Amino acid sequence: MMKNNLLLKVLKNPVTMLDLDIKGWNSVLFEAQMLKLRGRLANDASELGLLEKLPSKVQKIFINAKIEAESGQRKIMWEVNRIRRALFEFEEKIILVKGSAYIAKGLNCAAGRTSVDIDILVAKKNLDIVENHLFIAGYGSQTMSEYDQLYYREWGHELPPLLHPDRMVEVDVHHTILQVTNKLSPNIDTIINAAEQLEDNIYLLCREDMLLHSIVHQFVDGTVKASLRNLLEQSDMIKEFSLDPDFWQRFMDRAEELNFSRPVFYCLHYCKYFLNTNIPDNVMIRAQKSAPGPLIRKLMDMMIFRVMVPFGENRSKLSDYLATNGLYMRSHLLRMPPVMLATHLTRKLYRRFDISVRALKKSA
Repeated sequence: MMKNNLLLKVLKNPVTMLDLDIKGWNSVLFEAQMLKLRGRLANDASELGLLEKLPSKVQKIFINAKIEAESGQRKIMWEVNRIRRALFEFEEKIILVKGSAYIAKGLNCAAGRTSVDIDILVAKKNLDIVENHLFIAGYGSQTMSEYDQLYYREWGHELPPLLHPDRMVEVDVHHTILQVTNKLSPNIDTIINAAEQLEDNIYLLCREDMLLHSIVHQFVDGTVKASLRNLLEQSDMIKEFSLDPDFWQRFMDRAEELNFSRPVFYCLHYCKYFLNTNIPDNVMIRAQKSAPGPLIRKLMDMMIFRVMVPFGENRSKLSDYLATNGLYMRSHLLRMPPVMLATHLTRKLYRRFDISVRALKKSA
C-alpha cells in the first residue's frame, strides 16, 4: 500500500535520492512540499554528503528549503525571547511545547523543520496573568466571533491565538494538552510538575511527556490526514530518546499513568508500518495490550493507510473522502460529549451557510 510511496522510501533511506529520475523527483518534491518536509529532505541530503550529487535544480530547491527552515527557526527563537521579555516578572513555569520545544532543545527531529507558530503551556490559574502581560507587550487576540471566544475559553485547551502585529508569529497559550471535554484529558499538573528547566522561567516537557504530547496531538486531538511529519518526528524522538536504556520503561509507565496507552499503540504501530522504526519486541507486546478490538483496528488501518500520505497514483477519491471524514468525526467524538458535539457542529454549519448567503448577496 502507501508504505511503498517514493517519499517514504527516501525518508527511510535518503541515499535512494541518488536513484530518482525526473518523474520520481517531481513526485517526491511535490509531496514533500505539501507535507512540509522539503527542509527535512534538504537536511538529510546535506548531512549525508548527497547534495552535490543531486540534479542542479534539486540542489537549488534544497538550498532554498534549508535557508527557509533555518530562517524560520531563528524567527521562532527570537519570538521565544520576546515572550520571555514580556513575561520577565512572571515567576511561574512557561513551558515550550511542540515545534519551539524541539528547536530549543536541539532535537534531531528539529533538523530542517519549518515552524510558523509558538505553543506555550502554563498553569490554568495563571492564564489571565500571562494573557495580560502579552497584551501589554503588544500581542492581540485575532478577531473571532463571540461563540469562538467562548468556545476557546470555556472548553478549549488554549486561549484564542495571539499575534504580534510587528512580527506576525502566532502564539498559542495552552493550559492543558487536550481539550478539557476530551475523554483522555490528563491531570495536567502531573505534566507541568515534571517539566525541566531550560533557562530562567522557560521550561520544556520531560522527554516522555514531549513524545506523548506529540502522539496525542496527532492521534487524539489533531487531523491525521497528511500528518506524516508528526509521525516522522515521533519516530525521530523514539530513536533519540531510546539511546537511554531506561527510556522505554519510563515512557510506557508514563503512558499508562496518563491513560495514553491506546494512542501510544497507534504511534508505535504506524511508526513500524510507515517508517520501519525499531521498536523492541517487549515494548510492542506491552503496547498491543491497549490495542482496540479487531474490527476497530482494521477500520483504523484502512483509514490511516489512505490519509497519512494522501498522494499517489490509482487513488480512490471516494475511499480517501470516507477515510478523511471518518477520522475527522472520530477526533470530534473523542473531543466532546455527543450533545455538545451536535450543538457545536450545528453552529458551525449555520455560520458557513450564513457566510455563503452573504457572499451570494454581495456578488448579486
